[in-house]
Amino acid sequence: MTRPRSASRPRTVREAASTVLAGVPSARSRAARTRLPVTVVLLAVVGACATILPFVGLGTRVAWMQLPALLGSQSARLALGLSLRTCLLATAISVVLGVPLAIVLAHEWPGVRAARVLAVLPMTMPPVVAGTALLATLGKRGMLGPLLERLGLQVSFTTAAVVIAQVFVSMPYLVVTLEAALRSRDTRPETIARTLGAGPTTVLARITLPLAAPALARGTALALGRSLGEFGATIAFAGSREGVTRTVPLAVYLEREHDTPTALALAVVLIAASFLVVGATSVRWNVLVRRLFRFGAAVRGGGSPEGDPASLDDAAAPAVPQAQSSAAASPCGVAVHVRFASAARNVAVDLSIPAGRTLALIGPNGSGKSTVCEVVAGLLDATAGEVRLGERVVDGPDGFVPAGGRDVALLSQAPGVFTHMSVLDNVAFGPRCRGASRAAARQLARAELAAVGATHLATRRGDELSGGQAARVALARALATRPAVLVLDEPTAAVDVTARQELRSLVAHRAAQSALTVLLVTHDVAEAAALADDVTVLDRGRVVESGPAARVLAAPASAFTARLTGTTLLRGTLAGSPEQPRLRLRDGTEVVAAPLDGAANRADFRIGTTASALFPPEAVALYVRDSSSADGSVAGGMPAGSPRNALCATVHEIDGNGGLVAVVLELADGQLLRARLTPAAVVELALRPGRPVTAVIKAAQVRLVLAAPTAT
Repeated sequence: MTRPRSASRPRTVREAASTVLAGVPSARSRAARTRLPVTVVLLAVVGACATILPFVGLGTRVAWMQLPALLGSQSARLALGLSLRTCLLATAISVVLGVPLAIVLAHEWPGVRAARVLAVLPMTMPPVVAGTALLATLGKRGMLGPLLERLGLQVSFTTAAVVIAQVFVSMPYLVVTLEAALRSRDTRPETIARTLGAGPTTVLARITLPLAAPALARGTALALGRSLGEFGATIAFAGSREGVTRTVPLAVYLEREHDTPTALALAVVLIAASFLVVGATSVRWNVLVRRLFRFGAAVRGGGSPEGDPASLDDAAAPAVPQAQSSAAASPCGVAVHVRFASAARNVAVDLSIPAGRTLALIGPNGSGKSTVCEVVAGLLDATAGEVRLGERVVDGPDGFVPAGGRDVALLSQAPGVFTHMSVLDNVAFGPRCRGASRAAARQLARAELAAVGATHLATRRGDELSGGQAARVALARALATRPAVLVLDEPTAAVDVTARQELRSLVAHRAAQSALTVLLVTHDVAEAAALADDVTVLDRGRVVESGPAARVLAAPASAFTARLTGTTLLRGTLAGSPEQPRLRLRDGTEVVAAPLDGAANRADFRIGTTASALFPPEAVALYVRDSSSADGSVAGGMPAGSPRNALCATVHEIDGNGGLVAVVLELADGQLLRARLTPAAVVELALRPGRPVTAVIKAAQVRLVLAAPTAT
C-alpha cells in the first residue's frame, strides 16, 4: 500500500525552494515606483561610466590566457606572498588597536572632537606624506631612531615597516566606520543588559560589539582593502626590496614599464581581491544562513524549524500558565522606599511600597514616572536622597549599588529583546551574568519560558518575534533573574489588546505567586485596577495624590486621575450648607451635591471658598435640548425623577470606548463633563459635536472636595 504524500511536504527541490522564497518581494509594480528626474538619471549614468570604464579598459589589455603563467613568475609570487602576509597582519593589528580606539571615540569626553579629527587624519593626507612622517619618527635619524638603535631594532626599510605603513593608513577606515556606528547606536540593549547583572566587559563583548558587527565587518574590509592597495607610505618608509618590502602595488608600478603583462596580471589580482573583500560585507549573511537552514528543513520534509508561521501566533500560547517549580523559587518581595530630588529633571518624590504589594504610578507625560523607575533600578542617581530595599540602602550618601546588583528587574515599553541571540539565550542571559553555569541558566530559562507560555519560541531569534511574543520573552528574561522588586514602566503600551491582557494576567499571576513587590507605571485604568494595591499620582514631578487603588480610582482627588478614570471634575465656589451643599460655577449655575461626610469637612465648610465637584460618567444622563430654549428645557419635556441637576451643555467630542461611547460635553463656562452611553443611545439622540443637550446628574452621586484638586 502506498502511503499518501503529505500535502505540506514539498515533492521536489524546486518546490522546496519556492516554499522558502515565498513571500520575498518581487520587483515593484508600476504604481509603487517613484520616478526620478531625468537629469539625476543622466548624471548617475555618467558617474557609473567614470567608475566602470577604467576597469573595462584594463580588462581589454590583460592577457587572460597567460594569466596563470604570469602570476607564477618568481617576482609575482614574491610580491603576492608578501602582500598577503603583511595585509593580513596589518588588518589584525588594526582590529586589535582600532576597535578599542573607536569605542573610546564614540563616547563624549573633553577633547574628543579633536581626537576624532586626529584619528581620521591619516586617511586624508597623501600616502607619501604619511610615509615621510613615519620615516621621521621611526627611521634611523627619526625621533625614535636612536632609541630603537640602542635596542638593536631597525624598523625602516624592513618588512615590519611595510606592516606599520599599512596599519597607519588603513586603521582609520575601521575606526571611522565603527565609531560612527557606535555613536548612533541604540543604547537600550546595553542598559537592559546592565539591569540583568552584566558588567562592562560582558556588555561590550556580548551586546555592544555583536550588535555593531556589520559596521565592524565593513570597517575591517575597508582596512584590508586599503592595506592591499597601499603604495605611497610603503615606498617612502619601507622602500622596494624584492621579497622584503616590494608588495603587489609596488610591483605593479615597477613592472609596468618593462613587463606590462605581469603588471596588468597583478593589477587584476588586486582588483579581484578588493571586490571580494568589500562585496562580502554587502551580503546579508544572517538572512542567507537562515534561508539555507529553512531550505534544508523543507527538503527533508520537516517544514521550517520553528513550524508553520501561522501556528506561531500570540494566541497559540496560554494567557495564564500553570505554576512552575522554578517560579516558586523566586524570593519574596521587599519593601521599597525611594526619596530624591532631581533638579535636572524637576522631580522630587518620597514614596514607599510595602513588601509584596503593587504600587501603580500614574500621571501625565513628563511628570517623572520613568525617572522614578530609573532611580529604583539603579540607572539614575537618587540625588539628595536614598533608595532603600528592605533594610538595605542601595543608593545614598554612603554608597551606590549599580543596576544589576539590586535584585530589581526593569521591564520598559520597548521589550528590548536582544536581536542577535536566540530567545533561550535571551532569557538565560541574566542567570549567566549572575554566575550560573550554562546548563543551569538554560534550564532556568526554559522554565521561565514555560511560565509565560513561550516555550515554542525558544529557538527563534530575537528579531523574529512579534510585539506580543517579544513582551512575553522580556517578562521571562526579567523574572529569570529572581528579582525581589519588579519595575514595570508601561510594558504593555506598544502591544495590541490581546497581548496586553495576556501580559497583565502573567504579571498578576507571578506577582501573587512569588509575593513580588511591583512598581507599575501605566496610563491604563483597567491595568491599574487589575494589578495595583495602591496608586500614587505624579504631576510636574511631585506626588499630588496617593492611597488605596479602590479609593483613588473611584473617587479621584486630582484632575489627571479624574480624566484617566472618566470622572468629571468641576471647579467653583461653595454655596448652600454642609447638609445641602452646592457648587456655584463661574456662570452662576449651581450643582447640587451629596451631604458632606465627617465632622472635619463640615467644620471646614465656608461659603464662597474654592471647591470641586466630582461624579462618574455613569451618573450623567443626556437629553436632547430644545434649540429654541435658553433655560435647558428638554424637547418633549424631561421625565420626572430624583435627579436634582440639569445642566445646559454642548457636545464637544465623541469617542468609541469598547462597548460604550464616551461623550465629552462643554458647559457654558467652558468646563468639561463626561458621560458614557451605548451606541444605540448616541444614534437615537443624534449626538454630534456642537449639538445642544441637557446633562442630568443625580445629586447623590456628586461628591464635593473642599480643596480644589491640583490641575494638570
